[in-house]
Amino acid sequence: MANIPTPKEIKLHQKSRLLEIQFDDNTECKLSCEMLRVYSPSAEVQGHSPVQAVLQIGKEDVNIVKIDTVGNYAIKIK
Repeated sequence: MANIPTPKEIKLHQKSRLLEIQFDDNTECKLSCEMLRVYSPSAEVQGHSPVQAVLQIGKEDVNIVKIDTVGNYAIKIK
């Protein structure tokens, strides 16, 4: 079974609108707030079925205002 990297640190860079995630295998990724909003799994974006998905436009200036932990491994981004 493959080892799945676990996030060890999550940093929000509000000025550049980037969410930086560092993993325990020393990999790192930076995700733009715009990309996270456009590809959100929320019903607002994806609908309740694939035919209900809504093209997201005008999200260039979106930013994250809060990050909450959920349970032992998830986060909720607002």
